[in-house]
Amino acid sequence: MRQPPIFFMGSLPHSTPAEAIEFVKKHSNHLPFLPQLPETNPQEDMIGQVLRGIELGYWDEKASSCLELFQNEFVDAERFKIQIAGPYTVARSLSTKFVDLAPQWVTFWRGLRKQLNEASFQGELWLQIDEPFWSLDKDLPDGYTAFLQAVKEVGGKIKMGIHSCASKRPPLFPDHVKILDFFAFDFSNEEMSSSEVALWTHLLGNDGKTLIYGGLSGQQDLKLPILAQSPQFWVSSPCGFYGWDTNELELAIKRWDRS
Repeated sequence: MRQPPIFFMGSLPHSTPAEAIEFVKKHSNHLPFLPQLPETNPQEDMIGQVLRGIELGYWDEKASSCLELFQNEFVDAERFKIQIAGPYTVARSLSTKFVDLAPQWVTFWRGLRKQLNEASFQGELWLQIDEPFWSLDKDLPDGYTAFLQAVKEVGGKIKMGIHSCASKRPPLFPDHVKILDFFAFDFSNEEMSSSEVALWTHLLGNDGKTLIYGGLSGQQDLKLPILAQSPQFWVSSPCGFYGWDTNELELAIKRWDRS
């Protein structure tokens, strides 16, 4: 029986960058991720981080307190991951228009990509775009396909994905599926339907897409659908771990490793 790897959303409950990086080394060497510590650093919450990035055109220690240590530890990794709040979510949080914010987001992304290149990251970058406002009841706005294309055109070795922790999972839009490589959704409250199983069986097997199955918790075991045997299937928590206790987090990972 295949044991799917854990995909970490990004935020952690640790109090220092050193502790967070040690966690990544211990539990996510298969895909090192740049931790976010929003409770320790208020400017590192998902909205504030993007706003500072747009202001500077890159990230500094105020926007990403783990960046320097992450660079020192994982610059030679074959692949690595970062996560950024998407422009739809940032625009809604600021009560501004997506069409106005998206170009600023892309300009910031261009600067951050240059920053990573100058730091000598040569591995494949997994870029997770967080859009928690995207749900069954709220579609991504017009122009989102063009936004995704603009992000991908920045270049480099990249896998690009999108994450929504909405309890009502959003439907997939064909144009987004063509561009994106992985999708992360919450399956903790509502199991995968038969139509979703059929869709994801096709996407994982024929189209090479990756599904991040959010349901990992510290309270109960995770029930997996049959397509968990696909090498394109990963597991995760529905959202980040910033609200968890560090001991609870370690116990949840141990429980998963023993399952």
